[in-house]
Amino acid sequence: MTSPGSGPLRAARGLVLAAVVVGLSLLSHDLAGGSRPGTVPLVVLAALSAVAVRPLTRREVGLPRLLALLGVGQVVMHVVLERSAELSATATASTHAHDGPVATATMLAAHAVATVVLALVLRHGDALLWRLWSWLSGRQVPGRPRPVVVGRVVPLARGCLPAPRRAPVPGAVGGRAPPAVA
Repeated sequence: MTSPGSGPLRAARGLVLAAVVVGLSLLSHDLAGGSRPGTVPLVVLAALSAVAVRPLTRREVGLPRLLALLGVGQVVMHVVLERSAELSATATASTHAHDGPVATATMLAAHAVATVVLALVLRHGDALLWRLWSWLSGRQVPGRPRPVVVGRVVPLARGCLPAPRRAPVPGAVGGRAPPAVA
C-alpha cells in the first residue's frame, strides 16, 4: 500500500488542495460581490494551482503551511480573478470595484474567514488520511511519534523482577506445617 505522500493518493491530495485554493477564491470573491471570470481562466488557474501545490503533498500538511498557502493563494487569486474578469468578454458588470472601505473590508473578511475555515478542515482531513494509512499499513507516519497502544501485554524477561517471597506464617513449624497448637 502506497503512502498518501506518493502515487495516486498524493495526486488526489494535490488536486483537492488546488481545487480548494481556486474554489475558495472564487466562492469568497463571489460572496463579496466580485465578478466571475470565464471558464478558460478558471481551468488555467486550477492547472497552475495543482502544479504549485504538488511539492507540499509529499508529507502531511500542517496547519501553518496550509494557512500560508491558502492566504497567499487568496491574494494571488483575488488579483488574477479581478484581472481576468476585466479581460473576459463574458464578464458581467460587477458592483465590486474596491469603491470604498466597506467593500474592501467585506472582501478581506470573506477571504480571511474562508481561508481559516478551510485550512482547519483540510488539516484535519489530511491528518485523518495519514492516520488511516498508518493504521492500515502498520507503518509509522513520518514526523509523528508512534501511537500508544492501550491493553497490549509486554512479556518481561526472566530475572527482571525478584521472585516473590512467601512470608512465614506465625507459629508455623518450618514454614510448611499448620500452626502449632499453643
